[in-house]
Amino acid sequence: MATIKKEDCTCPRRKKPTCPHKPYRVTYREPGGRAGKPRQVSFKKLEDAEAFAVKVERDKDLGTYINPKAGMRTFEEVWHEWVGAGTLEESSKRNYGSVYANHYGPFFGNKPIGSITPTTILEWEADQKERGYRENGINGRKNVLSSVFNYAVAAEIIGRNPCKKANPRRRSGQTLTPITGDDVPSMEEVLGIIAEAPKLIRAGFWAMAGCGTRPGESLALSDESMDWERSVLAVDHQVSAYGCQEISGYRRGVKRGTKHRAFDQARRTPVPESINKIFDDHIDAFGTWGDRGWFFESPRLNDRHPSYDWFLDQFKAAAKLAGTPQYTPKSFRHFFVSEAIHADIPLFEVAAWVGHRTTRTTELVYGHLVRRAMERGARTMHNRLGLKLEPFRGLIVPPSLTPSEEDIEDWDDVA
Repeated sequence: MATIKKEDCTCPRRKKPTCPHKPYRVTYREPGGRAGKPRQVSFKKLEDAEAFAVKVERDKDLGTYINPKAGMRTFEEVWHEWVGAGTLEESSKRNYGSVYANHYGPFFGNKPIGSITPTTILEWEADQKERGYRENGINGRKNVLSSVFNYAVAAEIIGRNPCKKANPRRRSGQTLTPITGDDVPSMEEVLGIIAEAPKLIRAGFWAMAGCGTRPGESLALSDESMDWERSVLAVDHQVSAYGCQEISGYRRGVKRGTKHRAFDQARRTPVPESINKIFDDHIDAFGTWGDRGWFFESPRLNDRHPSYDWFLDQFKAAAKLAGTPQYTPKSFRHFFVSEAIHADIPLFEVAAWVGHRTTRTTELVYGHLVRRAMERGARTMHNRLGLKLEPFRGLIVPPSLTPSEEDIEDWDDVA
């Protein structure tokens, strides 16, 4: 049992309320009985000491005890421990480093991780909104933040994940934000952006809009990844912002495999006939390079992939010239998925084409686009059944629940 002992200081009585000493000392053992390590924590007020003593014994009984000193570690220290604990590729680690410097470090960095509460998370979200970030991006960064706290809970650094209580109105399991109509460009807006793009990279923009590829995957298109006869694209490489720099140069690294998939698990997506022709015309105009016949080459360096940043800059510039600066490369993937869903293509097919880890992702982000399915289902069954019932009208007589006069005798027999 935790015990409380008062050890009075030598300060004058009148100065005791403001002196720095903490006279009430709580002594307890960590879980394990007599084998548990003895601990001592001092408090200024008796009520604080009593509350701590009750809590520590309750946590020991429930098996949720956490060493208070572990929570004094800074968020920055735990963050770096979390990044180094997994099997992340170097490119992912550097990406996380950039995200930390821009979004987490300034707000959480020096805070003891045990002092971060759900209120702190709400304050961080408010700060993100004040800085002009959109809800989708904030939610994505909050998911990463939650992963860090989950690690800290599993490592017995803290007792609970503050992210899980920061928004009580959020539905359980809702980790992705559905797109809105403003996130999806129209066909005219897509064509306008592509028209303003340099001819060297237009085929990459067409791949995003017509095949649902990501920016890095579009930059890694190659002759070897195309099945020209079947008009199918194997999405098996991507240009990474950081990976393989020793081979291709800064932010030009191409690596085998894509997001959520290794090279030997490459997804395949259909290539529309029009996009197939665009790819063919691109090769005729600019040729290919490298062993795989890469489509896109750096405009400044031979035998190098274009910079990932250069690709994003070209898109931003084209979108601005087209009068639609609000769109990003991801908007073209939204366009692809939206058009596929409106064409009644099953969600599981769409999820496979765009490389979602599960159809759950597709459902959460795009599911509201198929809410018209109930009306469409009724119309389909009417077309299949309703229009065929006309010849039977008047011939199919529903059973009567009351007997006619001619059937009175039969009913009497039954009674």
